Amino acid sequence: MKAAFTLIPSESRRLIAKAVVQMEEIRIAKKKAYIILCGGTTNGYIAQELLGRKEIEPQRFTAGTNTHRLLCVTDADKRIPFPIVLHKGELSSKTIPEALQDFHIETVLIKGANAVDPEGNVGVITSGFDGGTVAASIGTVTSQGLKYIFPVGLEKLVASVKEASAWTGAKTLDYSMGADFGMYCIPNGIVVTEIEAFKILANVEAKHVASGGIGESAGAVVLVIKGEEANVKKAISIVESIKGEPVIKGFKGTCELCRYACKFAGKKVSELPKWLTD
Repeated sequence: MKAAFTLIPSESRRLIAKAVVQMEEIRIAKKKAYIILCGGTTNGYIAQELLGRKEIEPQRFTAGTNTHRLLCVTDADKRIPFPIVLHKGELSSKTIPEALQDFHIETVLIKGANAVDPEGNVGVITSGFDGGTVAASIGTVTSQGLKYIFPVGLEKLVASVKEASAWTGAKTLDYSMGADFGMYCIPNGIVVTEIEAFKILANVEAKHVASGGIGESAGAVVLVIKGEEANVKKAISIVESIKGEPVIKGFKGTCELCRYACKFAGKKVSELPKWLTD
């Protein structure tokens, strides 16, 4: 049996979030080790699903964000605090380094991403001068063999993350409309797109066949799935349950307080173009 769907970004995020919390790696870590849920809008949905806290606003569960037509960094005092660290299913006050120091091979880190390519490479944009969350964790993760999970929608598909990352680097940019940035290329994470989500949730094969749209369908992806009739019907039921997921609200930093090399950094609201203040 075959079926086709169009998912807008918020619907894709909800689908992926539902799949991530059902992963075997997450179930094991919830019983035996740590789950470290880092920032990211998709991770905001995962936080809702993992903790049963629907009041978490995904747009506030991130530092870096692509909103208002440019890359931006949210105001720290207006974010929902992250990372969320769970130890054996219970909330913990430990930081990422503290959790990693209390070593468990079953520990998993869940990190947002900004790009993914057909080879499974993941791109993570960083505007922080210290390299951000990846810099704080990748040494232990890679050297000790922990699992790095990257939930990322196919709206973020690029031809090659390796080539894309080679074009970045904050101090190499002579002009930036938005926060200046670099990008990590991570080749050995566990990637969860809509394709993997359908496999996890309904055991069906999915193919990304088209992208894009207008209005609320901007950034949408079109997918065709196939599999056993019962499984496809299960997938259809899941899609129907997430259809109508509200579009994520834009949430940007305060330009006047911005420390990045953005064209609009330091400008008052009255000095900004209308498209940036709407």
